[in-house]
Amino acid sequence: MTTELHTLSGAYAIDALSAEEAAAFRTHLDACAACCEEVRELRAAAAEMGASEALVPPPHLKERVLEAADRAPQLPPKVSPIEAARSRGWRPKLIAAAAAVVLVAGVAFGIGQIQGDDGAALEAGVSQVFEAPDARQVEVETSHGPLKVATSGSEGEMAVDTSSLVELDDQHVYQVWTVVEGEPLPVTVLEEPGSGAHMPMPDPGTQVAITVEPAGGSEKPTTDPIAQLDPSTV
Repeated sequence: MTTELHTLSGAYAIDALSAEEAAAFRTHLDACAACCEEVRELRAAAAEMGASEALVPPPHLKERVLEAADRAPQLPPKVSPIEAARSRGWRPKLIAAAAAVVLVAGVAFGIGQIQGDDGAALEAGVSQVFEAPDARQVEVETSHGPLKVATSGSEGEMAVDTSSLVELDDQHVYQVWTVVEGEPLPVTVLEEPGSGAHMPMPDPGTQVAITVEPAGGSEKPTTDPIAQLDPSTV
């Protein structure tokens, strides 16, 4: 294990370490008063936040949070004196660990900040189009549920909110296409449909369609579109 042990206090406090890492960190705690104090305070914060009203988190949220935690650098705390470690070292990690607890557990305080009214976590670019001052929106009924579409001239983009579409099995995905003079061109595969999709505003006369395709997507549509519209009419 090459990870600096001092940086593992946050993950240890919320039981996010592997068995090997946890065993090594417990040995480290026997000789590190600063980390013992950090773990105590982080667990107290996690317990207080976990006592909030619980909500069911959206699919794949835990995986996203853990991936983000892996990418976030942490600096080792000041280990002497203990008060210096408490005032300087633990605060950034307390924030990161508390955020992870809120997101993974799905408590109301955190989920309310990243979810829409229907509980789906939209991609930031999608929300930006829907929330633009000049946004124009329409809801389209499909065989797989309602689809929301927005366009914004100031953003120069269109976006689709697919969070209300029915969840597909592991063998199928939703795929977005542009249709130019009857020729469909792939835009994106919605591996996580709850996040939606956005794209530059298509040229006039270009249609945008959504189909159900085999996992991984297709070069050409294999099914009829569940929705197809001209963004300029939104």
